[in-house]
Amino acid sequence: MWIMMRRAKMDQRHFKRMRFPPFDDEEPLLDYTDNLLDVDPLEPVQLELDKEEDSAVYAWFYDHKPLVKTKLVNGPSYRKWHLSLPIMATLHRLAGQLLSDLVYRNYFYLFDMESFFSAKALNMCILGGPKFEPLYHDIEEDWNEFNDIKKLIIRSPFRTEYRLAFPHLYNNMPRKVRLYIYHTPMVMYIKAEDPELPPFYYDPLIHPTSSDGGCGALAYKYSIIYRHYSCWNFIIISTFSF
Repeated sequence: MWIMMRRAKMDQRHFKRMRFPPFDDEEPLLDYTDNLLDVDPLEPVQLELDKEEDSAVYAWFYDHKPLVKTKLVNGPSYRKWHLSLPIMATLHRLAGQLLSDLVYRNYFYLFDMESFFSAKALNMCILGGPKFEPLYHDIEEDWNEFNDIKKLIIRSPFRTEYRLAFPHLYNNMPRKVRLYIYHTPMVMYIKAEDPELPPFYYDPLIHPTSSDGGCGALAYKYSIIYRHYSCWNFIIISTFSF
């Protein structure tokens, strides 16, 4: 679909570059009801489906409410779907241009839904993230190190990342904060561009050595030699060869 939209933009069938200035000083303005209301819209950009390769979704892919009167949908509420494996595989392949390749959870550390919930509960704003209305309005900001003997005196302010990562350590009244994983194992996933590749294979980007070892890497010998020097003699205990 993304490729079809790029082609349509290149052909300029649905897109037209705007010329500046858009209006001349002496040119009258166009009225919407007189010039645009009765104009029929152009044909939408649609992906050309193959009857054999996309047979699972070919009949209903561009319907207004697909599968509305079938057993794959729960009913008129249109909320739950029970799709078969061929349908999901075809939809996943068609949406491959729109899906993200980032599956590494550490990439979204302190910039996910749990962090946003904690930022709203603590009345803070993540750098580059959304801003929220304060969840609690009864936070007293008049307390400082001079009128509260129970507080620790900390001269340097804490960073927002510290207060979000450890809310019970760097905040006074953490309420309704979300705790999340600090670090997850490294993911070595690379999206395969060739559909003919097997599910598990050695990608040369992260596996520079071939799977067969190469250069006789598998032809090696392990020898365990115990030398006992006594009276200028040594004894070879065992030798293993693989």
